[in-house]
Amino acid sequence: KSVTIPDSVTSIGARAFSYCSLKSVTIPDSVTIIGERAFSECSSLMSITIPDSVLYIGDETFHNCHPDLEIKYV
Repeated sequence: KSVTIPDSVTSIGARAFSYCSLKSVTIPDSVTIIGERAFSECSSLMSITIPDSVLYIGDETFHNCHPDLEIKYV
């Protein structure tokens, strides 16, 4: 499964996707904040694309994710 977060979203809350089963996530330019542990424990997550509009990424956002997680900053 993959998800592209809608352009109407401006922040991703703390633990918003914790324990998800997603394989990839694309974050739009409208997002400026990714909260603490937003993607923690997502053991299937292999790829996430984060735009340069993101000004803050909370502590342990990718805690215990897949060891081969590719984080792409664009």
